[in-house]
Amino acid sequence: MLYTKHLQLTDATETTLFAVPTGFHVVIYYVFIANHAGSTQNASMSFAKADGSERIDIFEDTGIASGGKEVLNAGGGPLFVLHEGEVVKVQAGSVSSDMQFVVTFDLLEMSPSLINFV
Repeated sequence: MLYTKHLQLTDATETTLFAVPTGFHVVIYYVFIANHAGSTQNASMSFAKADGSERIDIFEDTGIASGGKEVLNAGGGPLFVLHEGEVVKVQAGSVSSDMQFVVTFDLLEMSPSLINFV
């Protein structure tokens, strides 16, 4: 089933957008970030295990002009796959931010045979 999770940030606090529940994985199809502030603002988005290890920065202090946006999509195809216990974190670059983060994903039950590839 497809879901869209969104969050409006008005300060520079790193915030968890969502965590992948136990027994599921997430296929991300679309990422949208908009800057509604009056000046250029930085945006960051990362994926990591719940303990913060193995962090992958998708956006790292990416400057977005006032009224601007950043979009990631693969022409309708999957972009990323996250597994149980992984989290998506977002952060605006300043305390006077007005940034919107949106992620559309499919939440799927994990097959018992695909729990760990290591």
